[in-house]
Amino acid sequence: MKVLLVSTSDKIGGAAIACTRIFAALRKSGVDARMLVRDKISSDPDIHSVNTGVMRRTYNFLAFCMERLRLLFHLGFRKKNLFQVSLDNWGTWRLHDNPLVLEADVINFHWTSQAMLSLGQLQKLIDMGKKVIFTMHDMHHFTGICHYAGSCTRFQQQCGNCQYINGGKNANDLSRRWLRKKLSMPIRQNITYVACSRWLADTAKTSSLMQGADVVDIPNPIDTVAFCRMDRGEARARFGVSAQKVILFGAVNIADSRKGFRYLQMALQHISAQNPDCVDDIELLIFGKCDEAALDGLPFPHIMAGYLSSLSDLRAVYSAADVYVTPSLEDNLPNTVMEAMACGTPCVSFDIGGLPQLIDHLDNGYVAKYKDHEDLADGIMHIIGSLRHQEMMDSARRKVEDNFSEAVVAARYLDAYNKL
Repeated sequence: MKVLLVSTSDKIGGAAIACTRIFAALRKSGVDARMLVRDKISSDPDIHSVNTGVMRRTYNFLAFCMERLRLLFHLGFRKKNLFQVSLDNWGTWRLHDNPLVLEADVINFHWTSQAMLSLGQLQKLIDMGKKVIFTMHDMHHFTGICHYAGSCTRFQQQCGNCQYINGGKNANDLSRRWLRKKLSMPIRQNITYVACSRWLADTAKTSSLMQGADVVDIPNPIDTVAFCRMDRGEARARFGVSAQKVILFGAVNIADSRKGFRYLQMALQHISAQNPDCVDDIELLIFGKCDEAALDGLPFPHIMAGYLSSLSDLRAVYSAADVYVTPSLEDNLPNTVMEAMACGTPCVSFDIGGLPQLIDHLDNGYVAKYKDHEDLADGIMHIIGSLRHQEMMDSARRKVEDNFSEAVVAARYLDAYNKL
């Protein structure tokens, strides 16, 4: 069986990283797999780009621009929410003619927004008899245009009044028209959808788009050999950490409101107010893109580690911490939490999305009430002050090994492919 994984990128964004990890897990399990992307970053010879030649590269760039321009028009040319939404009206140059597509027995699409795959191309592949699986890394497959709907449930009734368009004042806006276009195409009956978390699978089944669709739950994998605990002293020395207790936070872009950094700020202020004597004992370690001005008002010393991409740096930053805090307001099954737990670092999050599937409350972390910064603070203090901290570390590592290792996840994907 020849399997082709298709993604907009192999490295840019959490979904791309997850797809590349699934690809690696399949190959280690002996699956004849290839990967096809538009924006290739890695040097892996089995990951191929559709940007072969000047003409294709130019066309694919223009397709991306056209897709973004249409969205900009409907957003009133305001860029604030531009990357919260996507259309599937443009795709890369003649994807259906790509040699890897033609020879594949199963095509596993992942995150293909921003003009990697159009609805028309997908229909053409189905008409060619291709066996197709879509791995959903967010909600875009069952909403009109958004990647995360937040508190909005209009995707259950064919969208409209979209919060991202004209203040949600138009019932027949682009979100409704595009969802109806998706509904009008018969492709859903020929596709298996994989949700990366139970939360996403359950939410998808409530959508008007997914009625009668085949939706299964398979988590993302992680390499438990690459991500493992390293010596804490060595890890802390790498980042210049000197405090007794270290709280870790990370995001690709800390300014992204969806990552909830302001709730962490409020939680830390609450901790400082309740425990004024602990200021010298706690340090905040932050990785990712961040404007230093956004850190004004933090009650504890902080260290900026910057954007980290190497396995060595990531393993070290997780190992340096006593607790990893992810106050995301919307999330599926974040790679960072899985990475932290693989390195034996207990985690604190809000009760949102797929996070309760990863974090077992009071066993390997703490699941706080949604948007409750005081409960978030209680979770942080519970972990860094726990006499069971080593047990929690061991439990976090064990949870990942038992449920999210490459061998476990690859076997589930192979089973899904075989059922096609």
